[in-house]
Amino acid sequence: MITKIDSIPYLLNDAEGVATVTKNDEPYEGRVVIPATVASNGKNYKVTEILDEAFAGCTGLLSVELGGSVESVGISAFEGCTALAEIVFGPALHIVGMNAFKGCVSLAEVVFPTRVLVIGRAAFAGCTSLRNAFLPDMLINIEPSLFDGCASLERVSVGGSVESVGEYAFCGCSSLRAVSLPAGVLSIEGWAFRDCVSLETIDLPTTLVSVKKGAFWGCSSLTSFTLPAGVNMLDQGVLAGCSSLRSVALHSGVLSIGYGAFYNCSALASVTIPPAVVNVGDQAFRSCSSLKELRLQCEAAPMCSGDIADAAVYAAATLVVPRGAVAEYGFARVWEKFANVIESE
Repeated sequence: MITKIDSIPYLLNDAEGVATVTKNDEPYEGRVVIPATVASNGKNYKVTEILDEAFAGCTGLLSVELGGSVESVGISAFEGCTALAEIVFGPALHIVGMNAFKGCVSLAEVVFPTRVLVIGRAAFAGCTSLRNAFLPDMLINIEPSLFDGCASLERVSVGGSVESVGEYAFCGCSSLRAVSLPAGVLSIEGWAFRDCVSLETIDLPTTLVSVKKGAFWGCSSLTSFTLPAGVNMLDQGVLAGCSSLRSVALHSGVLSIGYGAFYNCSALASVTIPPAVVNVGDQAFRSCSSLKELRLQCEAAPMCSGDIADAAVYAAATLVVPRGAVAEYGFARVWEKFANVIESE
């Protein structure tokens, strides 16, 4: 049974003494305060949850304050609240559902209480005015598409418990200039920072074991990149379109360079391929128009299933190979297309 208290509809659970906020028959406008407790028929109820879609599409809603007992915000609870400029969370909050604030284009900042454990997929996707996000210390996963399309996002504080950054988590965050990931992060999933065109620095922890395809695709302001020692492959398209990239450091344990890994890295002048690499993927160096030197430390020429570059790169870049390996590379598929092959000193 739905009971309205101060114009807000609640589902009351007499057995547990709790109330949950549900969808209203009229859209909310202005400022809304959800109290910690409500009273009905002489009984007090603790307000613990905002149900799915409770405020969805309320385009006149300006601000929301959640009471100190609210523990969870449901799926799409505030999705499409285009005028919502402020959300204040209470200290009991520990779950924010999928798409909870998706498309809240007026929201400028979110600060989470320390107890939050889960922030769902795409919870803030399309929040185009969001500038600052302070993620809680207890958060373990940055879910896929969490801040996808947040074009104004300039600052992100990542809590010390985070272990993974999901697919498209920061895709299209075109104002983001720097990211520092804490020790303990194990994986960066595909396209996580795609088209972060203002990203100049990314500090990757030594705990990383995987950086998936296209993770930094189109980060056109990134100037240097160091692959952590725990990551043994440069996945496909990881740095594609990083047109300002000038410095790349690959450690000696790297085994593979994926398809299009450096595609259109047009400022990159020199790359050293470590000795353990056994495979270089198709188009890995295509459109690397400034590439002057490709230095291989591999005694045996890495396998290539197809062209790793275009004709201009084959003609302009010098292939530097280990002593005594000129003949090996001269007869190896694809490597034989380089016009200039010399031995390392």
